[in-house]
Amino acid sequence: MKSRLTSLFACAVLALLGAFASAKPDEQQERLDASFLLAQGRLPTAEERQAWTGAEEKPFAGLLARHREQLRSEAAVQHAVAVRAALDAFGIETLPAELGAVKPTAGSTYVDLVQSHLQWLAVHPDTYQLVVDRAYRLAVGRAAFSIEQDYWRARATLSFAMLVGCVDSWARRNAPGLMATTGIPSISINCGYLTTRRLSPAVAAEVRAVSGLAPAGAAAQALACGRNLIAPGAGEIVSVGGIHLVAVGGGRFSGCE
Repeated sequence: MKSRLTSLFACAVLALLGAFASAKPDEQQERLDASFLLAQGRLPTAEERQAWTGAEEKPFAGLLARHREQLRSEAAVQHAVAVRAALDAFGIETLPAELGAVKPTAGSTYVDLVQSHLQWLAVHPDTYQLVVDRAYRLAVGRAAFSIEQDYWRARATLSFAMLVGCVDSWARRNAPGLMATTGIPSISINCGYLTTRRLSPAVAAEVRAVSGLAPAGAAAQALACGRNLIAPGAGEIVSVGGIHLVAVGGGRFSGCE
């Protein structure tokens, strides 16, 4: 009996050690995926995963610095990121005239560009109204009601991608018989319009600290409200189920105009 208990204990210890051993590689994949989503607006390809995965664990800050270096040195990659950021911010591939002539600064990440677009939209309400209408047409097949325009105008400016995610979540919660959008804006990790990646709380905290994408409100309040979505301008959005995740459009809106 004693021998059997000893064997069971040994098995339990080995199982725990195995779990700890596999945790770090999993977290490193989370960091890598989050770095691609926030730097380039997409997930890495299988080839990129292999090329970027080394024997040593790399912090998120180091991965992001590597992305910036690539964006500085490879004009084609920078252009692709700029197109992706514009599409996610405005919902169309053609930028407003005064922005279309401005080339992104070399090394600008997806987050840098989307945040810049959000600042522009915040002082151009007529264009933002078109973006909101565009999001409703994609998610629920109609333009936003005037009361819904008021609903979004009263909140922080969101990208087209985040608006689509929020409208999709609202529509799924309230179908059938949709009326007008109400309640707290939220996004599901399973939203079919977005490219998402689930993160462990520890990696999510690391990503937020480096990227500066903090949730709205004090830390305790944000945690209690479930503001665990990491995306440009998404500080007030609640993650359905309280899941920590990164979300972008990831080029899924091309051809949706």
